[in-house]
Amino acid sequence: MSFPSVLKDLEEDFEREGRLTVFMLGATDVGKTFTAVRIANAFLQRSERVAVVDADIGQSDIGPPCCVGVGVLHREIRSLREVPPHSLFFVGSTSPNGCMRESILGTVAGVRKARELADVVIVDSTGWVFGNKAKMFKLLEIGAVEPSSVLAIEREEGELQHILSLLPEYTDARICILRASAEAKRKCKPLRRRLREEAFNRYFRNARNRRFDISLFERSGCLPVVEEGSLLGLFTASQEEEALGIGILRKIDEKRGSAVVLTPVEPRAVKRIKVGKVKLWRSKGRLREVFSVPFAPALPPRDYLR
Repeated sequence: MSFPSVLKDLEEDFEREGRLTVFMLGATDVGKTFTAVRIANAFLQRSERVAVVDADIGQSDIGPPCCVGVGVLHREIRSLREVPPHSLFFVGSTSPNGCMRESILGTVAGVRKARELADVVIVDSTGWVFGNKAKMFKLLEIGAVEPSSVLAIEREEGELQHILSLLPEYTDARICILRASAEAKRKCKPLRRRLREEAFNRYFRNARNRRFDISLFERSGCLPVVEEGSLLGLFTASQEEEALGIGILRKIDEKRGSAVVLTPVEPRAVKRIKVGKVKLWRSKGRLREVFSVPFAPALPPRDYLR
């Protein structure tokens, strides 16, 4: 299909239902984000309310990496980076591999929020589509989101057939297939990592060291590693899905029972802290991604800290 044909189908779906949720499906660097921008602008030109759910947690444009970001368009854009984040949903990793449940829950929560804000919702997803584990993740993610349309972008004909052939078992959404533009360029892993680091540095540009009580750290099941550099999600309440923002653990003060966290978030509103799997370290004045942190016991018992 051509882009005008895809857009016509989406407009017909919107006219029929009065609402539209488009899920962007495709491998990395096939032009999902570029196409999402084109669709968003097209509906904005019709004076429709448009929101984008940036669920590409490794290459986030709306909000920092490791979060699902929700943004509402108020003008035509050239890049999703121009859309200010309205809401953030913390996943804690740069890849859904190893945190599929958190990724799906974050995306679903983001879509739920976006549907409160707009009639047209576009979900820009990760490019993890190859392999049995990725296939199951995408099927579960799409089934949970319940989109009205799935726009599959393929670099080569049939490359998403392993997912598309099973989609009718998970959703009754319209499936549109679009060939990737020859102008879509592949990014090497070092470049993708560098772009993530730039996004982290933008987010933490005006952050300050703030102190939080250690009792705010979430503890359920296996205790997470909490060491200097660990990425943290900051929340208002124990059951709150939406995050206030993120932080980086600087140190744990066992004597005072507190933690020093680098974050732009005001500490008074924070009631719960969740530990992510990414570690950031400052080198030559800039934050660098070190590695992903496995989950294992690390925090001392609360009684020990008191």
